[in-house]
Amino acid sequence: MPSLTIRNLDDTLISALKRKAGASARSVEAELRIALKAWADQPAMMQVEAVSQRLQQAIALAENGRASAFSTRPPYSAARVANAIGEDHVTPVAQWIEGIAEPSLSQLKAIAAYCSVSADWLAYGEGTPYLCEYDRIPENAGQGVLWLLDADPKTLKTHLQGLRFIRCAGERGGLLLVKQWADKDLVIRTPYVVSEDTGGGGQSSLRNLTQVWHLLYQVYSECDLAPDLAITSHIASERTYRQLQDGWHNPSALLHDLPSLPWWEDIWDSNEFERGNYWPGWKKLCTDLNEEISDSKSASNIRESIESGEHPLLKEIENAALLGKLDT
Repeated sequence: MPSLTIRNLDDTLISALKRKAGASARSVEAELRIALKAWADQPAMMQVEAVSQRLQQAIALAENGRASAFSTRPPYSAARVANAIGEDHVTPVAQWIEGIAEPSLSQLKAIAAYCSVSADWLAYGEGTPYLCEYDRIPENAGQGVLWLLDADPKTLKTHLQGLRFIRCAGERGGLLLVKQWADKDLVIRTPYVVSEDTGGGGQSSLRNLTQVWHLLYQVYSECDLAPDLAITSHIASERTYRQLQDGWHNPSALLHDLPSLPWWEDIWDSNEFERGNYWPGWKKLCTDLNEEISDSKSASNIRESIESGEHPLLKEIENAALLGKLDT
């Protein structure tokens, strides 16, 4: 067995080693071996501790999300986590959470899926627990609906369980989306402004977006394309709006505290928008958008095809249902 000679040790250090050795009924050499091993193991223990902290945070965040009506899961616990990832014993999971032992990468990824957090964050400490991306909604009505529903263009089926439209309170009125599946939430920042302050070209994009919403409503309410899907719209304070984007807060928990306001259903409907007043300038915005659609031949044709049920996407869904490809 290799040996190590250490010269010129400080007298104070030698005295401290002798005291610790005497208190533990060990030799000075044995005490020094233990101290060196603890020093060598320090990086590994720091890694175990960091994983433990992220596991505790993941479970706490997931538990916060249970407040949402969207969630039907039982309380999170070491036993529930163990069962969810296929472990036969609870003790190893409890030790991972407490920082006594370290799980494998595959076990961490399974826990991430169960807690609906980012696997890269939980396993490697990279990024944030929740995903936030930047994207545009396709402004072609049919393509926009399929994109929003995350539907397969060939089968038209979707596994989406929640779709939330969040407008930021205030005059500017930025727009966020939250897509929710059984195993994850995705926050999407968009360039759209749901107000009169749209800037150059923004009004045309917003007009097209209202037609996407119009068609989405028909698909959602009439076609039963996604019977388990919930689509809602909300108005969030600037603080909540920022929290939804920062990736450190459970989107389901944040949305639970926001009242649902059906502005996404009313903004394109001339029979409804006169009754609402969701934010300052609401009625003027809706009136202007409605007039723009009426004044545009292509836009008015799209609106007519949606209202008559003759839009290509509606016909495609109808045909798929007749062929038994959809559970409608």
